[in-house]
Amino acid sequence: MGSTPHRRKNYFIKKRFQANFFLRFAALLLFEALLILGLFLVVSKGSLTAAYHENTFTLARTGKFFFKELAAVILMTGIAAAAAASLVFMFLSHRIGGALYRFEKTLRQAREGDLSVRASLRKTDELHDLNIELNAFLDATEARIAEIRGEVEQAAGTSEPTGKTLARARQLLAWFKTAK
Repeated sequence: MGSTPHRRKNYFIKKRFQANFFLRFAALLLFEALLILGLFLVVSKGSLTAAYHENTFTLARTGKFFFKELAAVILMTGIAAAAAASLVFMFLSHRIGGALYRFEKTLRQAREGDLSVRASLRKTDELHDLNIELNAFLDATEARIAEIRGEVEQAAGTSEPTGKTLARARQLLAWFKTAK
């Protein structure tokens, strides 16, 4: 089976992002498990449970009676949910992390002067709206710089830059709003 040109083989593109993403989710699962256990103990406070187990009658506080079983169920469910979530989040964070990696690479190339570069994402990646906006920004910036370059080339072709040419170049440059 041949691989497609946009298929990533490494699922850990942005390791720090992906690790933080997973750790926060794991912390959320742990918090939920402790919350369930705590709520059960609060709700069962003051109640008793009576049960027969192997011909033995037991009367105990409900929280204490069910604590081991409930903790075991929460632990097993937590482990199963964490395993399933690990797979889901590995693929989901890969789709986000890969897009972020592509944006960083595109912006680095643009910062180095290559405004012809465009970000391209896979269909399964997230952040397509951001991709569209980034590429639209690069299109507009490249077009404006091409216009300015044309005006400068035209002025350079004459013996002396004319006021009209400089005014047009100034107008084109005014499109860029800068902090400096």
